[in-house]
Amino acid sequence: MGVPTMKHKFLATGLSLFVVVSTAFAQETATTGAAAVTEASDPNRIYIPVGDPNLKKVLISIEPTTGGGTLANSFYATLTADLEFTDFFELLPPSKMPVAKGGLVAGSFRFEPYRAMGVEFLIKSGVSMNAGKPQAELRLYDVARGVQILGRLYPLVGTVKDPGRELAHYSGNDVIESLTGEPGIFRTRILMSCGLKKKEIYVMDFDGQNITQLTRDGNFALSPSWAPDGKRLLFTSYREWGTKGALNPNLYLYDMSLHQRSVLSAAKGLNTGGSFHPTQNKIAYTFSQNGKPEIYILDLGSKTRYPITKTMFFSVEPDWSPSGSQVVFSSSKTGRPHIWVANADGSNAKRLTFAGEYNSSPNWSPKGDRIVFSGQENRGNNFNIFMIDPSGSNLVRLTSDSHSNENPTFSPDGRFLAYSSNENGSYQIKVTTARGGRNKTLSPKSLGPCKQPAWSPRL
Repeated sequence: MGVPTMKHKFLATGLSLFVVVSTAFAQETATTGAAAVTEASDPNRIYIPVGDPNLKKVLISIEPTTGGGTLANSFYATLTADLEFTDFFELLPPSKMPVAKGGLVAGSFRFEPYRAMGVEFLIKSGVSMNAGKPQAELRLYDVARGVQILGRLYPLVGTVKDPGRELAHYSGNDVIESLTGEPGIFRTRILMSCGLKKKEIYVMDFDGQNITQLTRDGNFALSPSWAPDGKRLLFTSYREWGTKGALNPNLYLYDMSLHQRSVLSAAKGLNTGGSFHPTQNKIAYTFSQNGKPEIYILDLGSKTRYPITKTMFFSVEPDWSPSGSQVVFSSSKTGRPHIWVANADGSNAKRLTFAGEYNSSPNWSPKGDRIVFSGQENRGNNFNIFMIDPSGSNLVRLTSDSHSNENPTFSPDGRFLAYSSNENGSYQIKVTTARGGRNKTLSPKSLGPCKQPAWSPRL
């Protein structure tokens, strides 16, 4: 076997310092009669064209992780669940995998049994301990061409609750990037507001695992949203604040690493629906000066605010475009609430929706090409989720259920939507593809009704 070359890439996270070692292996000669294998010569090749409307699932074989024990089991279970979540793959059942699987390294196994079953991609992985620290190795192969697409060693530095899960998320993200050209979303999280008589802010992993309660206000904590750095969040709370202890919906900034909050806006009236500008130190939010909710811009540096809307009844729920040059919001400018877009200073306001009784909760896609929102077609109907272009064209219904589906939020790759639904009686957070279709419930009923999900950037 040729000598591998190493390239180190250090990734700092809130949990640990993670080292990814990229390995480019030279030609490997089989010792079992398998054909020689070479590293893929076109690293920029897109194997799975995500934007293709006719995209079909590809058959992948994810071999059981070697190394044994809890670490291997956790890594394999997580990696399998992550890749299945994407809806890109059909997983080859373990019962159909070749009996003689060989090792991880090309040349120690034969591709032919996989080709015969129509397998397009093969993943081999192993875990071990190095100086008392867990590490994982993953190799991704193009079965048809007999080449290695990805080969990396993942040592974990630091302490986490489930190292196998953490290592699998990192390697799974790399698998997705190697095949689609864009990193995966397996290290993202979702905020939500949960509770029956009282509501608190919670955060969970993208797949509904590791739920953590962030606030204990004993009142109403609502409308969470992420900062672009994924380290801070905005939310509104009715908890007592100030010397007089008055109850008021105030806007807070919460630091995820320090677990500390600070008040951003506590003027009498509504201070809610905050949204960070993608590149500048300011937020858009709803402020009801003199009882009229309007969209305001709050400069976090100068602590000054100014309105960008002026409507008859209300303008609420702002969300920035990815470039920060526009804002989308819900407004009753023309009577009933509809979805509008405007320049960052409020100029050139344009109405996007013209049908429906009540349209709300707009969210801009990460690429800026689509906007999702909740819509009620008439007073007797529940809410459903719709998608529209920022130009106001190509309106598409994503759900058409007899129950309500509300508060849609895009994943950072734009391929998925998290939303709140009362399909099972009480509101729970669900996730579906941005094309609509099957959904998966994320939040447990034990938290009470959960609404207003907000999907984090990649962490």
